[in-house]
Amino acid sequence: MARNTAGALERYDFLISRSQVDDRYGVWRMDLSAENWLQPLPLSAEARFDHTHQMVPIGRYLLEWGPLTLKAYQPCFPYRLFEFDPNSPDPLAGKTVQKGLWTKTKFWQYRPDFGNPNGAHEGYDSGDVLMLIPLGSFVLNVIPTEGRGTFQLWNFDPNPQAPGRSDPLPQPYSPQGSFNDIQIGHELIPLGNYVLDREVDSGRYRLWSFDPQQAIPLSLPAIQQGCWADIDSQHQLVAIGDLVLDWVPATGAYRLWQFDPQSSNPLTGPVRSGVLPPEFDANTSITGFQPLLPIDAVRKEQPGTIDFMRSKIKHVVYYMVENRSFDHVCGWLYDKGEKGMHFLGHDGPFEGATLAMHNIDPGAKEGSRVVPLYKYLGGKPDPHQPLDFLPNDPYHDNSDVLRQLYFLDKQGYANQATPNMGGFVWNNGGDAVMGTYTPAQLPVLNGLARQFAVSDAWFSAMPGPTDPNRALAFTGSTLGQLNNFQNGNQYIHWSESPHRPSMWKVLWANGFTDWKIYNSVEWLGFVHTYQLFLKGQIPSVDANPSQHIAGIEQFKQDAKAGHLPAFSFLEPVWIAKDGTTSYHPGADLVPGERALNEIYEALKSSPAWHETLLVITFDEHGGIFDHVPPPTAHNPWPNDEIDGFRFDRLGVRVPTLVVSPWIDKKTVFRSSTPVAYDATSFMATLLQWYGIPRSRWGLGDRTDHAPSFEGLLRRHSPRRDKPSFEAPHDSEFPADGSSPDRIALHDLHRLMLPRLIESLIGHKLRPARIQQLSQELLSQADDLQSLHRLIQDLVRQHS
Repeated sequence: MARNTAGALERYDFLISRSQVDDRYGVWRMDLSAENWLQPLPLSAEARFDHTHQMVPIGRYLLEWGPLTLKAYQPCFPYRLFEFDPNSPDPLAGKTVQKGLWTKTKFWQYRPDFGNPNGAHEGYDSGDVLMLIPLGSFVLNVIPTEGRGTFQLWNFDPNPQAPGRSDPLPQPYSPQGSFNDIQIGHELIPLGNYVLDREVDSGRYRLWSFDPQQAIPLSLPAIQQGCWADIDSQHQLVAIGDLVLDWVPATGAYRLWQFDPQSSNPLTGPVRSGVLPPEFDANTSITGFQPLLPIDAVRKEQPGTIDFMRSKIKHVVYYMVENRSFDHVCGWLYDKGEKGMHFLGHDGPFEGATLAMHNIDPGAKEGSRVVPLYKYLGGKPDPHQPLDFLPNDPYHDNSDVLRQLYFLDKQGYANQATPNMGGFVWNNGGDAVMGTYTPAQLPVLNGLARQFAVSDAWFSAMPGPTDPNRALAFTGSTLGQLNNFQNGNQYIHWSESPHRPSMWKVLWANGFTDWKIYNSVEWLGFVHTYQLFLKGQIPSVDANPSQHIAGIEQFKQDAKAGHLPAFSFLEPVWIAKDGTTSYHPGADLVPGERALNEIYEALKSSPAWHETLLVITFDEHGGIFDHVPPPTAHNPWPNDEIDGFRFDRLGVRVPTLVVSPWIDKKTVFRSSTPVAYDATSFMATLLQWYGIPRSRWGLGDRTDHAPSFEGLLRRHSPRRDKPSFEAPHDSEFPADGSSPDRIALHDLHRLMLPRLIESLIGHKLRPARIQQLSQELLSQADDLQSLHRLIQDLVRQHS
């Protein structure tokens, strides 16, 4: 078992060697640190596997299918999805998850060759060899003929909660289509987010980006192409994670290459070469497989390692709120030179706010002026004032944020200049974006940050608004969007078109079903996270989503009872008549502080508190000032570019807190690598915690390169103290916790009202009428409560 420089288990790889003339097989463990890097596993003398069957790894499973049978009746392929157990004396006789028959028409669709309906000259409808290529949590079916490479992408759904009762390829993810350059004579080798396309006879190759949301999933243009002078038709290539075994069956000679999509030749090295053991002969076929990574018995006792985290933490809770920058809500967390702090990553000073920070307003009537950072109400709580000073929702579309980063520097992004962070006032046309809150005003958020861990070097995933940043957090890309897609028909029908997978789909494909999304309120009639980032990806979940969706009150009950799933994702209240808990600008922050405290208290009172990790983060900065320039970043998918933006610059810094009794108080963490933390770091940590090999993630290059934060858990024993916090109160939300009699309307309500009317009765009205009704209701409403009454009356009139 290979380890990285930190000693953690990095590889747990196996080769499966199968005879092509009888049913014997062997299983070999790879250990690149050993001289004899292939070690045979002891197998039972009865271990056999049908040599006429094909087999590919997919998720945590192996998918097996046999040759065409029942030809005279209804041609079918028998299939079996099963688990691989390297500790078994017969690993290929593992637990069957699904089995059955695929009809030939499932893949061929009985479409005759064009112009040759009777002769099948090109070989499409006469073909009977099923080719399935595993690609993350999808399977690509290819039917290569002369002059045409027919393909179809299938959704992989093992449905482990209903073994033996469903098809693991339940439905196509894309219509059947044709590749431009791939036909008979090509071999497709899946390597994480990429596919190596080898033209066997010529030595030519192309490297494709696999992108399931594109009409052609091997996305144009090719990442690179070339010709190998030393890999010809005598060679066979086998992928094992991010390695490629290149061997000659006739002689047993091999080379083991490292796959690197950034290299001029994607096969770099070799890292090993020689002759394979004599059991590998001319009649041997090889399959590479990576099981789930086991917890290392030694490393699990060493704090700061992923194995330690995997052994101590049984429940991960992820709470993402809205639109505040780090300086704005956590900038005053620590005084300059404060003692007793624990820095991880590097020990530079805390990157907080100072009153010397400023922006320039170049358009003021009296001429250019300096607008300094300031503390709202002098930084002191005031029960007679609202905990809200932003009159409107600041601008934060992609074009706006680039202006905020590159003040008066129109070519700043194009030239990859370091952002000057000077354009927040200029872009928004107001001074309020320079306002900040102190720990005394936001005692829950700052209290948790001080009592546990906060990163002062965690950035939003892109310079832009909520939806693309949340998409990056859950899928590793913006799903081809530059700005929001949470409203109107685009939102309602979003799940009807193919998209890149989310982390929940990756968990499902690897057999992990113990997770839930807990929502606080629906967004235009839908659970926001499920609607945009999960629906349409896992058919068996879509058939019964209630098993994986519950309300926030249920979360609190589950937490207090110690019944939380392994992974919980929490949504805040977006907009409601009694306030918002999302911390979104334009709304009072008291409900957000109260909700966060209730979540923490529920976890703290749980019998599983010592086995729980809570992560709190903001999706993006909401247009509000922060002084730290965002660094460059890996493009999420190689061909991603919209309006000249390549997603290669992170967004503005946001607070991210990690709460656990295994974390020392007053901890400040930063990435210890050249790659900065952003939202994809949560996914990278979570998937490692689950033990899923990186090559099986399929969430793009950004996620693959993201640094993880398991190093925060540095204590040898959990803390016994359980800090408590008192949520703030103000003029709208009194100290007794009662619901306010009146909540003032703010910009977010005005922005959302036309969209809400469209969602409720829009199918009966023209857009101009919707806008007219919105203005009429806003002119009649005195506060949020009266606006809700007017909306209810409107719905009744049109019902």
